[in-house]
Amino acid sequence: MSSTRMLYSRPEGGTQFETGYFRFGCANQASDRHISFRIRYQVYCVERGFLAKDDYPQKLESDEFDAYSLHLLATHRSGQPAGTVRLVMPSPLGFPLMHHCVFSGDYAFLNDPSHQALESYAEISRLAISKTFRRRDDDTPYGGLPRHDYGRVDAADVLPESPPRYSPEILIGLCRLIYQETKRQGISHWMLAMERSLYLMLKRMGFRYVPAGPEIDYFGPVRPYVLKVEAFEAELFARYPETLRYLAQGLESELVPACLGPVETGSPVCARADPVHLSLAESR
Repeated sequence: MSSTRMLYSRPEGGTQFETGYFRFGCANQASDRHISFRIRYQVYCVERGFLAKDDYPQKLESDEFDAYSLHLLATHRSGQPAGTVRLVMPSPLGFPLMHHCVFSGDYAFLNDPSHQALESYAEISRLAISKTFRRRDDDTPYGGLPRHDYGRVDAADVLPESPPRYSPEILIGLCRLIYQETKRQGISHWMLAMERSLYLMLKRMGFRYVPAGPEIDYFGPVRPYVLKVEAFEAELFARYPETLRYLAQGLESELVPACLGPVETGSPVCARADPVHLSLAESR
């Protein structure tokens, strides 16, 4: 790539919002990123065996792409870590998928890490939900639906922006973080690798990703997908407008998709500042 999009420095706290049970926000501090890496270690190394535990003696699963990523974290209101995901930004390293997947058809150009279009792409990866919050009979590896007693928690903790009832609570909260950071960073496309169960779950939520290559063995059988953010907004608004409203809640007015019209703002946000690169040493 001819130029590299750098990460932005953020004030302490960064993007934050709460539901009845969970708090969601950017993992700006090294201590918060360590929590994300610890969740990833538990899920990817201990529970699912995708990575060797012995390769991470500190029980923090991290790689070279973390220095170029936005790390997003869900925490239970008790303070217990609940889930994490990262948004890998353009960098001289390219993207993780390029080291494992073969892109084909309209997305064959993604095989070229120097392609100029990649400057506005980002990869969603390392989605992990703590086992502590996957204990109900109908829960999936990506969490469960909002609880039936959602409206009966302490009144002081309840916000009017409850998550859509048909969407796994932690997953949709992390999706909201991804969406808002995507808008603020000027990202036009997402890429990610998904196993079929996650693809079907997101499809039921109204998220329609386009296959971009053949299935491979990458942390299990997965397929690469790509989605244009504008197309995501239009299709989601057509099918589940309340979900798009939930995702956009708290965005600056100029970033809210036109199809929604005015959306209430005022949530703390990750403010833009001078570009700053997170060193790998700091991220560990």
